Amino acid sequence: MNLTLRQLRAFDAVAETGSFTAAAARLHLTQSALSVLVRELEREMGVQLFDRHTRRVLLSEAGRAFQPSVQRLLADLAGAVAGVTELRDQKRGLLRLAAPQLMACTLMPRVIAAYRARYPDIEVRLADTLPEHLLAGLASGEAELAVGQDVEVDAAAVERRTLFRDRHWLICPPDHAFARRRKVRWSELGPYTFIAPTRDFRQRVLPELEADARAFLLRASTQEVSYMTTALGMVASGLGLTVCPTYSASLVRAHGLQMVKLDRPDFHREVCVYAAARRSLSPAAAGFVQILERFAQPGLAG
Repeated sequence: MNLTLRQLRAFDAVAETGSFTAAAARLHLTQSALSVLVRELEREMGVQLFDRHTRRVLLSEAGRAFQPSVQRLLADLAGAVAGVTELRDQKRGLLRLAAPQLMACTLMPRVIAAYRARYPDIEVRLADTLPEHLLAGLASGEAELAVGQDVEVDAAAVERRTLFRDRHWLICPPDHAFARRRKVRWSELGPYTFIAPTRDFRQRVLPELEADARAFLLRASTQEVSYMTTALGMVASGLGLTVCPTYSASLVRAHGLQMVKLDRPDFHREVCVYAAARRSLSPAAAGFVQILERFAQPGLAG
C-alpha cells in the first residue's frame, strides 16, 4: 500500500468540511484535483471512505474508523516539522561543548553569555577538561564542538578550524623587575624558576626557541603543572614566573599579576574549534561557531 501525504490531507479536509468544494478551497486545489486524490486513496485502500450525497459528503463507516488515525498522524507530523523548524531557527536545543580548564574559565563564559543572549532557549553545557583530553568528547559523542589550542588531529575523524593566533605573555608579580618593562627576552629569564603552565608546554615551545632559551627551559628548576591556575597561584606567591595566552588576562588580573610581552621569539598558539569530521553541525553548533568567530576578532579574545 502506497499512501501519500497529499491524499491523507485531502481526506482530512473533506472529512472536516463535509464538502469537496470547501476542502479544495482550504487546500488551495481545484475541486477536480481534490476528487482525484480522494479516489486514489480509496482505490489504494480498497474501501469507500465517503458517502456522496447531493448537498453533503459524509464519512462512510470505514471513513469514520480511519479518520482518528489520520488526524493523529497529521498532528504528529506537524509537531515534528515544527520541532525541526525550531531547531533550524535556533529557538530551542541543546549544545554540548568541551574546552580546556583555562579557556573554560576565561574566554568561554563570555562567548556562551553572548550566545545565550542571542539564543536564550538553547541550553549550553560546557565540559572543562585537560588539554590532552580535549577531543575525547567528540569521539564519544559527549561534545559536538571542542574549543582549544592547536593539537594534532586525525583529519579523517576530526575537522579543525583555526579561529585566531594568540600571543603568550610573561606573567610576573607586580613588584618584579620585569613588571616595569615593555618586553622581555626569553634569554633574560635564566636566573628565575620557570613554571610551565601545562605538561606539554616545553615540548611545544622548545623548537621555536634559541639555544640559550632552550637551555633555560630544560633546567632542573623548571616546574611543570597541569593547570594554569596552579601556575598563577605559584607566581603570586613569589615562587617563579610563567606564561599565559592573551585570553586569560582576566584570570591574571584576578591574581594581581602583570603581563609583559615576551620577545625573541614571540610565542603564539593557534586557538581552534574542533568537530567530528563528515558530520554536519547542528544549527545550534553552527550559530555558536559564528559567535566564536566574532570573538576571534582582534581585541575581543583578551
